[in-house]
Amino acid sequence: MSIAIALIFGLLFAFAMMIAFYLEYIGMVEGIWVLIIPLALAGIVVTLQWGISPYIVKWIYKIVWIGPEHGFLDPRYEKMYRSVAKMAQDSNVKVPMVGVVPDDNPNAFAFGWTRNKAHLVLTNGVFKYCDDDEAETVAAHEMGHIVHNDFVVMTVITAIVLTFFIIARWAFRIGRLAGRSRNGGALGVAVAGIGAIAFLMYLIANFISLLVSRYREYWADRYSAETTKKPNKLSSALVKIAYGLATEGRGLDVDDRRKQDAHHSNALMFFSAHSARGLAVQSTTATGSLEKEAIKDTMSWDLWNPWGFFYELNMTHPLPAKRILALNKLAEEQGQMPFIVFDKEQPESYWDDFLGDIMAKWSFIWGFVIAVFMFLFGYDDIILMGGLTLAWAGLFGFLYFRFYRHPLVFKEARVRDLLADPKASPVRGTPVRLRGVVIGRGIPGMFFSEDLKIDDGTGLMLIDYKSIARLIDFFQGAFRTHRWVGTEVVVEGWYRRPVVPMLELLRMEGGGMRRKVWRPYIKMGFALVLLFIGLMVLAVSFV
Repeated sequence: MSIAIALIFGLLFAFAMMIAFYLEYIGMVEGIWVLIIPLALAGIVVTLQWGISPYIVKWIYKIVWIGPEHGFLDPRYEKMYRSVAKMAQDSNVKVPMVGVVPDDNPNAFAFGWTRNKAHLVLTNGVFKYCDDDEAETVAAHEMGHIVHNDFVVMTVITAIVLTFFIIARWAFRIGRLAGRSRNGGALGVAVAGIGAIAFLMYLIANFISLLVSRYREYWADRYSAETTKKPNKLSSALVKIAYGLATEGRGLDVDDRRKQDAHHSNALMFFSAHSARGLAVQSTTATGSLEKEAIKDTMSWDLWNPWGFFYELNMTHPLPAKRILALNKLAEEQGQMPFIVFDKEQPESYWDDFLGDIMAKWSFIWGFVIAVFMFLFGYDDIILMGGLTLAWAGLFGFLYFRFYRHPLVFKEARVRDLLADPKASPVRGTPVRLRGVVIGRGIPGMFFSEDLKIDDGTGLMLIDYKSIARLIDFFQGAFRTHRWVGTEVVVEGWYRRPVVPMLELLRMEGGGMRRKVWRPYIKMGFALVLLFIGLMVLAVSFV
């Protein structure tokens, strides 16, 4: 949700800046107005984003509103609404509009203008996979965002970050113009220095804004834990929603759970949209209680794998394992036993695998690096160096795509087994075949989400669809993806873990339908074309 809205308003801001630069170019804008106009445009765009975003969310997501004036459709919906209304009353805020997205991918989010004009939405998957107490804590987390006025806070922070960027852009522009004048060399250097500092501040502010967002997630977790007095229930809900360690029918009694298990044996989101499109895995005992070892195995990736550390730096949400550990402390403060004690010891360092991923991913550029060193040391055969660069990029690009990222020997797998690997990589692909039922879209409720989520009997996992163009993805999501929901499918693709696991789709069959992605083969083909061109250039250089 946040990414989609940011892209929309980013395009609007880019268009406005283009107009400002054009007016400057033709001489209609000069002097201090070169700075004032972009800052004013930034203020207008940020304010517009804050004002219009809720309408965009309502348009993008299929939300069924519930409440006394809308009806409830389901007794659990009514119970949830009453709980939210009580939280709002206790926190002295207006009751938000409460809605349900008819999608079985479990998640929740809040949006709005202020704490007294907000909306709180849960997907049907929250009611399907969580019991009543867990669903209540999820809603309380979203109420935490509303009570803390996070819509306004994050809007102000975004405006500050954007201001640093505009000042840097203005300073570089003025410094370049001053440097061209006869007596403006010193002034140009000084203003360019201001621009460099402003740009550095922009980078730092961007990371700080992400840090603030992550801490506000912790704060929303604390609100939920203190309001409901059920921090452990929030932890178990987080395990189900963020990791997907869940089974259906969590609100039933033990006998009914056993029957249902037997039947199935044949952002301001609760978890960020970028991450919550991820996995799920069944990790329950015969009575439906969560297996703690399965949870610890899942948490290991967050706490041990270097990829987790670097991903979190650019995330709006903390890693789920860190949120669970923080909730454990809140449970202890309330005199409760922690939900789970992470007592596993790291068996080895995973930095070698991490560095191997980096080397493999960027192996194609080393030909260019070698060519640059050849040039620096006086070698001036441009044709030979160009051929070497192309041939190297083509050869190592093909090897990377064919044997590292997209190997083609697929084996039967279960989500639970895949999840247990703390070395799982967002770069290195594991070719697997999964069988299950499609339960919803990758981003629940978004009408153009092209990705899917399946339940393989051991859990849920994102099926990541990437065609050769984003426009094709959009039309797939808008007009074809919904046909797969409820269908039993066989899926082949590559398992990866960018924060949460996902399967990059190659082919999928079920219900008389087929879907195949040609993007991996196109990448390999393009690499071979580069290799061929490079070899031809090298041949010419030797003639």
